[in-house]
Order: sequence, then structure tokens, then C-alpha cells
Amino acid sequence: MAGLFTRLGFRRARTDGTALGPNGVRVGTWDTPLAVVDSRGTVWPITGERETGWRVEWWVGADDRWYAPAVEAAVRQTRPGVGPVLETRMRVPGGDVVATTWAAQADGSAGPAVVVELANETPVPVAVAVTVQAAAGGRIRRLTVDGRRLIADGTPAVVVDRDPGRSALVDASGDLWDEVTGGRAVVGSPDPIRCRIGAAAGALIVPLPHRAAFRFAVPAGDLVDNPSAVLPSAERVASGWVNRLEGAATVDLPDGIDAHRVLVDLVLAESSAAAVVELARWGFAEEAAHRLVTGLPDIGSADAGVNRLQAAAMLWTLTRNPALFAGAGTDALEGIVRAGGDDVDARRAVADLADLFEALGDHTAAHDAGVHSGAASTRKAAAEAGSTGEGGPAAELRNLAERLVRPSADGLDLLVAVPDTWLGQPIEVHGLATPLGRLSLAVRWHGERPALLWELEPHPLPPPRVDPVVLRVPSLDRAFSTTEPSGEALLAAPAGWVPSGAAPPVEGGSFN
Repeated sequence: MAGLFTRLGFRRARTDGTALGPNGVRVGTWDTPLAVVDSRGTVWPITGERETGWRVEWWVGADDRWYAPAVEAAVRQTRPGVGPVLETRMRVPGGDVVATTWAAQADGSAGPAVVVELANETPVPVAVAVTVQAAAGGRIRRLTVDGRRLIADGTPAVVVDRDPGRSALVDASGDLWDEVTGGRAVVGSPDPIRCRIGAAAGALIVPLPHRAAFRFAVPAGDLVDNPSAVLPSAERVASGWVNRLEGAATVDLPDGIDAHRVLVDLVLAESSAAAVVELARWGFAEEAAHRLVTGLPDIGSADAGVNRLQAAAMLWTLTRNPALFAGAGTDALEGIVRAGGDDVDARRAVADLADLFEALGDHTAAHDAGVHSGAASTRKAAAEAGSTGEGGPAAELRNLAERLVRPSADGLDLLVAVPDTWLGQPIEVHGLATPLGRLSLAVRWHGERPALLWELEPHPLPPPRVDPVVLRVPSLDRAFSTTEPSGEALLAAPAGWVPSGAAPPVEGGSFN
């Protein structure tokens, strides 16, 4: 079978370090992203600035041959819930071997770890090789088997939950795949190896009976305990993520967009100015403030300084909560303003911060910031903060929010972009932060006419305006407007739309 895998590029992919780059779903705890899990179930630990780095895979030895998810066709991956818990299935004779991957904090002082639980759903036993190899751009110079652990350059790379039946270590002169599949793995612990060029690799091989499961961990700390004993289950972790999202804004839309799943991806994404804005918009203002103060990369360019300043202005605009900027945040804010420069975008952002300075008791800064208040479209500029051209979950959430609500010259436009597929279908939005307060709305249908329910909850401090806030729904009824902060109204039928069937009347409701 070695020749087959060579033709598929399997061996080359594992020696040149260029294949299967770490593109996938980030898994981690709320505080820390720990790894990227690619579509084949490979775990790529996030190592930051470390020069060393590795990837962790699992290979399955069945009756006929060894199977590697990286090159098998019958590999499928799903994400059952909103949390970063992944299920990767690989077909082998008789059924599937299923890898469920998540991250959790271990009991005690061992720290967090990525957990992989492998379940054998076939009617026959298999062998599983848990492998550690250098990642793209990474190196492993020393590798040791320490009981249930593989130690790479002095750091635990993998911990399995039972004694391995066999193990294998190779340096640059060997090939781990050939060592494992050729039956040359040894019972017990082989001698440690060193590889000057950083191409050491190793595997722990565990027998897995039919209808059974075992776990291994990819720790971020010095895990010495049994992963099955000190790390919580996937179900418990998934439930924890749902609980953490209870205070987040929610949407229920006809096209099935799962905003909470994207929000989880944003929490685990690299910190950025755009992430600060979207965390604030979708209900995690304290997390946004923390990242603004401590979590963003060092400002290395004028553009980065402006982006961070705009993010600060937008965080204030979306929350109007001076407590987010008190304490250490006050000193950090001074540095953010200074690093933002003096171009027109920076001046507009500073102008939006004038009443924040006043609320914090810095009357001189408030006066100086007020000098810039004549800049055109100040509030519009703040509303556009965080649009740095980056993609990912921040851009996805921003685009979704802009379809649901957008600031206008005198208030808010609701449901700015309603596609035809939404017509006749219920729509709900709860707790989305806007410059004028937290917005909730719902649309119910009475035949061809939409009924709109809305509620705009004011921020702790009101925005600097005295005119009534005007709410409109341009995509459904251009003639409708209201200055009431909450209420319900039966709108006109959308122009040109004819419902495919008569829907029964829907009673009005509330957000209580």
C-alpha cells in the first residue's frame, strides 16, 4: 500500500510540509483559541510566535489496510451545534470511525487542551495511530515517548488515555507511514530521537475494539493526567458554549443563517478592530472592550492606528457605556487616540468620543475632541468603523447586521435588504446594538401584508441628539415611518409581491 499513498501524494505532503495548510475551524476555550481543525480532522495547534510547531493526525488500521483521513475519499465532517465541536467520519470496511474534536479546560492546573475522541462504529476491532509530525514552517528536533505521552522538543504534543500497544519514532532518514504500516512499530518506548533539521515524527498506536471509543489530547500545558479523567465531554462543552451565548443578539431568518455559530468563530478568531466592533454589536461589549485594550496586535502602521481608533469610537457609539472605558481602559484610550493620527477619519472618530471623555470626567479632552465635531458625516463615519476589508466571521456578521438595520440621517432603517425568499416568512431579531439603542424586531404575515413589531431600548447614556428617532422599513413599506420606540403596525403589502398561498392570520405579539 505504500506505493498507493506515494502516488496520492501522501508521503510528499508529510515531508515537504506544504500540503493541507491549517485552514479549517478554530477550536478553543472562550479565552484562548488552541488549534485549527481542518476538514480531514487534522489538529494544527496554534503556536503563536514559536519556531517549533506540529500537527496531529490519526490513522486507522483495518483488516485490509491502513486508512489516513488526509487522502481518503470517504471522509465527511459536520459541526452539529453552534459551539466549536466537530465530527469527522471516515469510512472503513464495516462502518465508520468517528473523530469528535473539541477543546476544554482540564481540571486542576494542567491547562486547556484539544480533545479528540475516536469511536469505532464497525463490528470489528481496529488499530489507531495517533501521529505527531512537523507542521508547515515548523520543526521537531527531539521526540520522546513518555508512557502515554509523545514529548516534542520538551513539550507534551499528545497524551492518550491508555497505554499504547506500540509506538514509533523516526528522524529525517525514515518515513513514519512506512514505519507504522510496515509493522515496524515497537512494543514499549523506543529510544528518543534527535533530528538536526527538525523532521522528527512519531506515533502512539492504540488498539480500539469494536463499538468502543478512546480519547487523546493535544495539550497547551503540561498535561500528565488521563485525558478521559480530567477533560469534560463534548456534550458538556457544547452546552457551555450555548450558555455563554445567552446574552448575545439573536436572529431567526428564513435562509437559516446561524449568527451564533459565526459569533463563536469570531470569539476564537484573531483579534482585530473589526472583531471589536462586531463583538460589541452582537452583545459582547465587555469582551470587545477587553480586546480593544489588551487583545489587539501592536499598532505597526498608520492604518492600524486609525482602525483601532475607529473601533474605540464604534464601541462607544454602540454601547454608550462609559464603564467599559474606566480604569485601565482610560489610559489605553489615550494611547489609542494618540496612535490614531490626525487624518480626517481619525478626527471624525475623536469627535465621536467627545462625550465619552466628558462622561469620564476629562473635560479638557472632551473640549479638544469637540473641536472636530464639525467634521462631515461624523456619525456615518463611526457607523462604518471596522470595515477594514478583511473577511472571515467579522465581515460575515457585519454584512448580516447591515441587512437588518442601518443608521439613517434621522434614525434607523430596519430590514434594509429583504430578499424575495424572505417574503411571507417570519423574521426575528433580538438585542442587536445600534448607535441609538439595542434593537429587537419581528415580522409576522397576515396574508400578503407584513405586521412589524419593534422595540428600541435606549443605551445607558443617550446619544447626543434631541430630535425624535425615526424608524423606517424601506424594503417592505416605503411609506411607513414612526417615532415610537416600541410598537406594532400592519404594513402595506410589498410592491410586486404575490404570495403563493394564503397564509392564516397571525396574532400580534411582544418581546416580553
